[in-house]
Amino acid sequence: MNFLLKITLFFLIFPLANTAKVEAKTNNSLLPLEVYSELPNKSLVRVSPSGNLIAYRLTENEKDLFVIVDLKKRKVIQGFDVSEIDPQNAYFISDSKLIFNMKKRMKIGGFIGRHDVSTAYMYDLNTKKINQLLTRGKGVYKGQADLGNIIGLSKDAKWIYMTAYTLSGAGGDPKLSLMKVNLNKSYKTPKAYVKGDTGVIDYFLDTDSNVLARERYNQETNIHSIEVQDNDKWKVIFQEETSYITKSFSGVTADAKSLVMIKNQAGVSDDYYLMSLDDGKINKAKFEQKGVDIASTLTDINRVVYGVKYTGFKPSYSFFDNKLNENFLKIQKELPDSNITLQDVTPDRNKVIVFAEFDGLTGDFLSFSNNKVSHVATLWKNISWEDFNNVIEFKFKARDGLTIPTLLTIPNSAVNSKEKMSAILMPHGGPESYDRKTFHWMAQYFANRGHLVIQPQFRGSSGFGAEHTLKGRGEWGKKMQDDLTDAVNKLVDMGEVDPNKVCIVGSSYGGYAALAGATFTPDLYKCAVSINGVSDIADMLESAEDNFGEESHVLSYWQDVIGKNDINSKLLDEISPIKHIDKINIPILLIHGTDDKVVSVEQSENMYDELKSINKKVEYVPIRMASHHLKKANERIKVLTAIDKFVNKHIH
Repeated sequence: MNFLLKITLFFLIFPLANTAKVEAKTNNSLLPLEVYSELPNKSLVRVSPSGNLIAYRLTENEKDLFVIVDLKKRKVIQGFDVSEIDPQNAYFISDSKLIFNMKKRMKIGGFIGRHDVSTAYMYDLNTKKINQLLTRGKGVYKGQADLGNIIGLSKDAKWIYMTAYTLSGAGGDPKLSLMKVNLNKSYKTPKAYVKGDTGVIDYFLDTDSNVLARERYNQETNIHSIEVQDNDKWKVIFQEETSYITKSFSGVTADAKSLVMIKNQAGVSDDYYLMSLDDGKINKAKFEQKGVDIASTLTDINRVVYGVKYTGFKPSYSFFDNKLNENFLKIQKELPDSNITLQDVTPDRNKVIVFAEFDGLTGDFLSFSNNKVSHVATLWKNISWEDFNNVIEFKFKARDGLTIPTLLTIPNSAVNSKEKMSAILMPHGGPESYDRKTFHWMAQYFANRGHLVIQPQFRGSSGFGAEHTLKGRGEWGKKMQDDLTDAVNKLVDMGEVDPNKVCIVGSSYGGYAALAGATFTPDLYKCAVSINGVSDIADMLESAEDNFGEESHVLSYWQDVIGKNDINSKLLDEISPIKHIDKINIPILLIHGTDDKVVSVEQSENMYDELKSINKKVEYVPIRMASHHLKKANERIKVLTAIDKFVNKHIH
């Protein structure tokens, strides 16, 4: 009985499992590693306010350009180099101006080491010039890394409002101010529109550029508050004591009478709320959906909220604008079996740009207007639908009865095979995160090599309700790890996976899970790969304290997640793989970016030294100057090259 038939029978027997359309494919050829390590060919597709222009990032043949297309003329009208900017986001603020947000690891003058620095740039289509909007030392404090936060645009599009730290005087502490930047005279030093105050972390404006409110958080007193202006003074309308922020304010309502608030429970948002700017009264907006959480609110450049995006394997939305709701439903009707992600929309909601995958699409940007879907660009250059390994949704019950949503990436080569498959268990990072049903570069690589890829959303994952997330609190190395074990055993019991051909591979928290699997269930796996993973949790917490302070909300959050605020050395030793290396009896591959500021490279270096000291089979591959998320093609190819050699050696 082949895999597809058996998995269908499983769905019939166990109603908790989700069926999925799975297409048999005959293309089983091995693709070069470079195909899976390469960056998207086209990305950041955006539409101008008029709907007449489309812009996108083009990465090809060592060129990194931003291209602008005139839809009426049906031709490229401009293209410019963005390799130095490396934009992470882009959007039009008018038909003649584009804003880019970038984030880069770099040095800051007067400070030790390299830091994640965010900046905003503007490109003027008329002058064909690109300028940085805020610059350290030019009206703002030199020692700050975040200079890309835009919170408003004047109605005439001549001024943009950004937050930045400024100094109030010699020897004073830097405070977050609201800066007013002239878009037509970028050489001018910006001035503070609102001067900063102690503990301010954000500001909110209306569409007329009036200040509606400011947000504060004091790490010493743990007081989180919202203040509004009252006769030139600030009045508190909301206040609570919390060791880390659990209520995030993402924008304002269209009538500018309320702030939009997301209440986070265990890092999960089940609904959004409206806080009246008159009296601070909070009302639930009742946009919750069962089984999913709110991933984010959708806002325009003035942070006016126009919709909600939900979590889950597939994205879903609720829009406050009837026209946008209507147009999105039409798109879904046109592409009923595709995963559809909103990319951009014109202010009049007449033109919508979406990203679609599956049902014959490996990743395509589409435009919808006048009830017609048009192709704009394709994400990947060298991967066809025939190369795409099917991804299906699957559910099983863990040993204590908890339902674990799971993604399975099925190798094309296994579709008509009767043989049991080798498997890669690939836990995600976070751990309060979740996998999406999308083209995952590493999962697709493994499937192309003939391995079934298993991605369980173990307890502690977000995206599937607060209860599911909360069940992971205090369960590092325990029930969270049991869920991974149960995923493998379920598929072994079904007769799909060869129990002698299973490896565990993960990044970040997934790297910790890989090491924990090798340590606490060593007989389950043939090998383990940890990428930028944690081996010593006590050391991780010490680093968080050194970097953010003993009273920081970051440290408080980790103490809550790892030990339900009952952290002690015994617990940390119990769940840290580096403390139990004598139990490891399988080969280990450690990979780590040497410029990782999220998980210190010492986590892998120390694990390697400890394993070598007792003659365990271990390899260590440092990725020079790479950060935590391995976003560059040359970094990914090094990772895949090391993994390809290692897994092939040990899984067969």
